[in-house]
Amino acid sequence: MPRLKTGDLVRILPNHPTPFANLEATVQEIREQEQGVTMLDRYVVIFSWGEKQTFYDVQLEQAGKVSAVK
Repeated sequence: MPRLKTGDLVRILPNHPTPFANLEATVQEIREQEQGVTMLDRYVVIFSWGEKQTFYDVQLEQAGKVSAVK
């Protein structure tokens, strides 16, 4: 079961090489890992300027809650 939900506000962790480190985004889609390994779940997030990126569970921390995106 995924740790995060659609609509959650997340922060990209700085301990992984990415230009998005420390930025916040909203979870738009969840792609669960087939064998149920939560840390390998992937999340499609959308930034405030409209760009979408995909991150693994271990690259994200929950920053707060926003309304669910459908």
